[in-house]
Amino acid sequence: MKILDRDGRLFGKISIIDVIVILVVAVLALAIYVKGQMPQTGASVTTTPVVYQILADNQPEYMLDAIQVGDQLFDKERSTGGSLGEIIDVQVSDGTYQGELDDGTVADVPAEGYYNILMTIRGEALVGADGSVALNRIYDLGVNSHRYFNTRYAYFLGLVTDIQLQEADPAQ
Repeated sequence: MKILDRDGRLFGKISIIDVIVILVVAVLALAIYVKGQMPQTGASVTTTPVVYQILADNQPEYMLDAIQVGDQLFDKERSTGGSLGEIIDVQVSDGTYQGELDDGTVADVPAEGYYNILMTIRGEALVGADGSVALNRIYDLGVNSHRYFNTRYAYFLGLVTDIQLQEADPAQ
């Protein structure tokens, strides 16, 4: 008896394509079973409270009303759209720009109608062994980085000026 007959059947009973399909289905079923038996990882990843500051230079006056304590901060261009934290403090100072004086020197001069806004934000982050901070579990944040941020009513370019790790609250 031949292994393959002239119609392409094994031992004259079953098609070789049927055997391949059965083997693929068996391998997939085994893979699903093995994956279901493996322990889940990353389910209990702990985050660390982080307080960081963002400086938005020379913002127009209407931005003072658009950025408020209690607003959530976002960056929809570089994250999944989740909140990067809550604004807990807003400090305002007069804006400046570099202008040329009459004697030919350059100095910072007041920018009328523009303000520097320093925001303090509290968020939750994963902190790496190398000290890296990942807000919202995926958003890498570093001091001296310029990014576009937004709140519900404001969109601005901000400079991260400080990042402080906080002690975890034992009540949580």
